[in-house]
Amino acid sequence: MDFIARHCTLCGLPKILNSIGSFSCGDPDLDDFFRNDAIKYEHELFGKTYSFRHKKNGDLVSLFTVSNGSIQARQMKRNLRDAITYPKRLIHNYPSVLIGRLAVAEGYQSKNIGSEMLNFIKIWFSDPQNKTGCRFLAVDAYNNEKILSFYKSNDFGFIFKNETEERESLKLTEAETLYTRMMCFDLYNHACSRNSD
Repeated sequence: MDFIARHCTLCGLPKILNSIGSFSCGDPDLDDFFRNDAIKYEHELFGKTYSFRHKKNGDLVSLFTVSNGSIQARQMKRNLRDAITYPKRLIHNYPSVLIGRLAVAEGYQSKNIGSEMLNFIKIWFSDPQNKTGCRFLAVDAYNNEKILSFYKSNDFGFIFKNETEERESLKLTEAETLYTRMMCFDLYNHACSRNSD
């Protein structure tokens, strides 16, 4: 059974503000975001941060931030566009939820918690009780093999066919570093498979 399902409670940012300063996932950029910027993002309505908190000891096991987004049809690889039924293929942007940040505390890493978090988010946004329509989960993943492999192993695929197309879309020169890669997960098939169970 899943660790977070058995041992954790989902909490919004206001409930964890007193303990967020001690959270560390080992990535200075992510730690800085959660400690200093998450509250500003929430105040400005740019994103909502949630945590999975250990029921017994109160540890912040993991944190993630989500916001509304969209994926431009012209950016998508053909196989992603072709999976969308007729009426929606005529629109220019497809609704998505952007996973802006996702982190697991250092003491809880290597326990599959990151994948459990993604499964939770997939269910959360494909649930019939969800109050917004979104076809995709999107992530702007750090462009390093470990992170990209993590998302690939959780059934996320690249939005752009290759790095060259992504660079062109971002108007980056060859000399500029492509720090992140846009990836997505199609919630439609996930929702259909859950509804048929």
